[in-house]
This record gives sequence, structure tokens and C-alpha cells, in this order.
Amino acid sequence: MFKKTIFIITIIFIISDLNGSTRELHPAFKSGLFPGWGEVSLSKPKQSRFFILLELTLWSSCIGLYQFSNHKKMQYQSYAAEYAGVNPENKNHKYWVDIGNYINQEQHNAEHLRWRYINDLYENNDSWSWESKYHMKKFEKMRIESDMLSKYGEYVIGVITLNHIVSAINSLYLSKLPQNLELYSSFDRGSFKLQFYYDF
Repeated sequence: MFKKTIFIITIIFIISDLNGSTRELHPAFKSGLFPGWGEVSLSKPKQSRFFILLELTLWSSCIGLYQFSNHKKMQYQSYAAEYAGVNPENKNHKYWVDIGNYINQEQHNAEHLRWRYINDLYENNDSWSWESKYHMKKFEKMRIESDMLSKYGEYVIGVITLNHIVSAINSLYLSKLPQNLELYSSFDRGSFKLQFYYDF
């Protein structure tokens, strides 16, 4: 997604610079790098403030989600070490999913042998054995919560990417408007208003 964003921003920059004669960064490219920057250079403080605040809010949310997800991950790994005898070192995500669905290593390996999934068998150094199904189910709930928080973080990154693209397009549009044409947007009682003012 990041590569796609860079590509889109580059295309916007090339299009916006076709008629340019200076070496100064075009507002569309500025907004592609940091939303709201292009609007600042075009003297649009309200629109700039919107994109900047949205960007800061999204990044704060993203960082918070990933930190909370990592905290949950450390919790469920410690829980598995205490109640299933797991050694948490060098374990991939599939391992943590599997121990949340099988009471012990023997049950997992027996079922996968019946399915002839030989490559999915675990060695003795990856063994586990839950004290009870209650502990296994509680662990699985903790792991799912951690994974969901991480997934939400990915969604927020997608919205951050969209914010960059929208701000870049907005700056490109504003830069093409005649100087005597003003564009205003506002929210009033749940409705969105878009107004144009042209100075003859």
C-alpha cells in the first residue's frame, strides 16, 4: 500500500508540475508528503487545519493500537508459559494459533498425522500442555484480542494513506482555481455545505 501511495503522489506531482516554471515544491506534492502542508502554502488555513489534525489523530490511534496489541501479545505469551509450559522464544504466529486450539502437542500432532500434514508436526522442544480447557480458551481469547488490535492498526494505516492522497488531490485542485474564486465548506446540523464565491 505504501508503494502505491508513493506512486499516486508522484503522478499527482508530475501532472501538477507540467505547467510549472519554478523549482519550488508544488502544493500537491507537499500535501502528499504531509497532509495540510500544501493547503498552508495556498493560504487555506481551515482546510490545512482539518488535514493536519486528522493526520495527527490517525497516527496517535495507530501507534496506540499497535502498542496495546503488543502489550496483549506479551500477556498471552506469559500466560501460555505459566499454564501450558510453553517456551515463548522464537515462536511464529501459527504456533500461537495452534496452541489455542489444541489442549496439548500430542492432540495436535495426532490430528495432523491423520490429515497427513507431516510438515505441520511439532517437535518436543515446541511442546505444550494446558492445565485445563478453561485456560486454553482464555488464552485464545487474549490472542484474538491482540490480533484484532493489530488488524485495526492496519486499517488506520490505510486511512492515513487515503488522507495523504485526498489532501494532495485537494491541493492540486485548489492550485488550479482562479485567484478570484473562493471555495468554502462547512457542516451545519448534520449537513455538509459547499459554497463558491467569485469576485467579479
